[in-house]
Amino acid sequence: MEGQALDFDGPYGRDYAAIIRRSVPAYDALLEIAAAALAAMAADAAEVLVVGPGRGEELPGLLGALPGARFTLVEPSAAMVEACGGVLTAAGAVQRCRVLTGRLEDCDDLQPGTFQAVVALNVLHLLPPQGQELLLRQLAAAVAPGGSLLISGYSEDPDPTTDALLLAVARSRLLQLGTEPLTVERLLASRGASVFGIEAARLQQVLTAAGLDTPRCLLQGLATRLWLSRRPDGSGAAPTAAGDGRHQTPG
Repeated sequence: MEGQALDFDGPYGRDYAAIIRRSVPAYDALLEIAAAALAAMAADAAEVLVVGPGRGEELPGLLGALPGARFTLVEPSAAMVEACGGVLTAAGAVQRCRVLTGRLEDCDDLQPGTFQAVVALNVLHLLPPQGQELLLRQLAAAVAPGGSLLISGYSEDPDPTTDALLLAVARSRLLQLGTEPLTVERLLASRGASVFGIEAARLQQVLTAAGLDTPRCLLQGLATRLWLSRRPDGSGAAPTAAGDGRHQTPG
């Protein structure tokens, strides 16, 4: 995942919980809907891959949504891995999870097509377009037949008028939250420097070329979007919904 410019092992990583809620509108709602989507669409998942979990804020919801699944976490920041360890310990989920420190492309033992759910929240926009396409292909390759892929990130609107409107509202929101004007301008200036917009058309093109279906937007908060895409299982059967009693506890 080349191109990541933010220092997750420094001050940015230490203040991540506050920074992410300021910079990503509807952040907590995004985590709730991501967990709900997995509970609805991947209730029988045995293996789940989470790429870039950061401090692990999404993990309690995901673990609770899929109580019978084993989780593999891939995180390049040592400080973030340590924080995830604390979350897993508090959730009593250490035995269910394997934590790999590094980048997805360096994890040679991860077999393609073996994960019934793959999650990458607020990761893709840290990469420039070429890096985004590479990571998207890697994520798609990990999804098993019938499996689900959840992706969120910063995504500018292709209509310049709408994009300008979203930018104006985003600036107003940050100021209303009490963010210093200079900090607001620095955050907005990060677009194209440390944060790169995810083009919805490119997202669809890459995922459908990899055999997944058209990604559907489950949530949009200004320029932040959460998408769900699935790999057809070839059987024509509907996805298993939550609450059917078929969860299995890992051995």
